[in-house]
Amino acid sequence: MSTNRGIFEVINDVDRDSQDELVREDLSQTNYQNQLNHLRNYLSLNHATELAQILGDASASGRIRSLIKTFIEQHAIVGGSYENLVTRLYDDLAGFAFIDKYLYDAEIEEINGNAWNDIEIVWADRWEKIADQFLNAQHAIQIIKKMMRLGGVTLDEKQPFGDSFISTGMRISAMIPPVIDQELGAVFSIRKQKQKKLTMQQLTANGTCIAEEFEFIQMCLSHGVSVGIAGATSSGKTTDIIAHLASLPNDKRIYIIEDTRETYITKYSEDGRAINRVIYTKTRPSDDDDRSVEATDLLRTALRYHPDIIVPAEMRDQAAMTAVEAGRTGHAILGGLHANSAQEAYDRILTMCLMSDTSLSEELLMRLIISAFPIMLFKAQLPDKSRKYMQIFEAQSYNPRTNELRGTVIFQYIVQDNQVSETGKIIKVVGEHRRMGWISDHLADHLLTYGCGLALVSKYASPEWQERRRI
Repeated sequence: MSTNRGIFEVINDVDRDSQDELVREDLSQTNYQNQLNHLRNYLSLNHATELAQILGDASASGRIRSLIKTFIEQHAIVGGSYENLVTRLYDDLAGFAFIDKYLYDAEIEEINGNAWNDIEIVWADRWEKIADQFLNAQHAIQIIKKMMRLGGVTLDEKQPFGDSFISTGMRISAMIPPVIDQELGAVFSIRKQKQKKLTMQQLTANGTCIAEEFEFIQMCLSHGVSVGIAGATSSGKTTDIIAHLASLPNDKRIYIIEDTRETYITKYSEDGRAINRVIYTKTRPSDDDDRSVEATDLLRTALRYHPDIIVPAEMRDQAAMTAVEAGRTGHAILGGLHANSAQEAYDRILTMCLMSDTSLSEELLMRLIISAFPIMLFKAQLPDKSRKYMQIFEAQSYNPRTNELRGTVIFQYIVQDNQVSETGKIIKVVGEHRRMGWISDHLADHLLTYGCGLALVSKYASPEWQERRRI
């Protein structure tokens, strides 16, 4: 289902037989909610095309505003400032109420609703409760349902929670009654992915990583070694996926799988021609199972396009099993997942693989996961809001008796001190990125076999491995 059709279906949720009677009423004495309902009915009946084009056509927005002005004049609607009333009616009808003005503020990272009258805005370095709120609980439900429909997700009593997207780079998760109390209206979180591509120089300048760490991940991806990027929400996993993909050689064929378009890395020549090799795909959630397209479907399809690197941007369900299988076929995988450490990320992938109803034992599964994802990068947002590569870990073996994952920490960020304000708030985390260990001989052999230069591999391999290669 297209985005525009989703908007129209939400707006046009009325009984058409009653519309003519509704719009003939004198609205001068009705409250704002009734004014909005009458206007919605009128436009849905007479101007459906303009409504369906709002997000994709700027001129359609202007036409709808003109129609609202005409409607106000014809029905003598009152409600304070004329222009303010037009804007308010437009935002509630065609937009997303007060949320619109925060959606496109480039500095805002999250918009969170704990209830219809409890809204928070999150920036990179702070958060704040705002005075703006919905009209009531039902108004919140209506607007949030409209947002969810843009990504093809319908919230109702049967499915009162879910994840969707609003537009490129904007995800939304939401809940409505009965999984929350009726008087709360809707609980939601809107997360915005900045489209700016950060370079290695920018990441190192702001202390996220050191050049050696970035170079190491690039070396792995360029020579068939899969990498997982683990971290909590807002740790910056997607930012790093974009940075590493954008820095790869142009001849690497990249196949990207996302729920909503957040990763855009196409490079263009001066005459406007694409110069790198990227395939973008998106899942399609649907109430109709026959129309639904899952990440697992796109992962299986990826193998037919001969990619060098497959990017399941977020691994969160049984699709992880397909990613593991793809990683063991010689394809490099770069995937993000939620976990609290590099080591815990392997348990998280194991849990997701078990969701696929596989008959394989946990011991065998973990061995396959280690083979598919030998390198795990753990990233975190620290108390001072800075984001750091906390650890780069190479997994090497698994002991099922002790449930112990064995491996080597290649790099680690060491916290040395915290600078605090007079109120006790941490304002700066003091630490440094350190090289901790060597990669395994097995990984060094793989990198060398698949085209990595001896000098570069030797930079990360043990002295013993280097000595053997000189003989």
